[in-house]
Amino acid sequence: MIAFYIATFAACETANYAPPATISMARSTSLAKQHVDLAKLERGRTLFVHRCIECHTLPPIWKYSREDWPKIVNDMSHRASLKPVERDAIVAYVLAVGATER
Repeated sequence: MIAFYIATFAACETANYAPPATISMARSTSLAKQHVDLAKLERGRTLFVHRCIECHTLPPIWKYSREDWPKIVNDMSHRASLKPVERDAIVAYVLAVGATER
């Protein structure tokens, strides 16, 4: 029963702070110019959810600006043992979500 409640609340937080990647996110003008596809956004979301939560709760994407996110992810990438391609996927995902929420 306890596991059910933990899973339920964790899923709520994930849905609130890490919405699923969509094709419309990938097709956004700024991302299309950077050749960001749906697979990269999905990978970025997976990494954001699983790697970031190892050390802290997921930060609300809307809490930080577009300019702040690349620096935040870059600063945390060493601690999370992220490869550059993984870091880039997280940044692409976070910026895509931020663009759709504004």
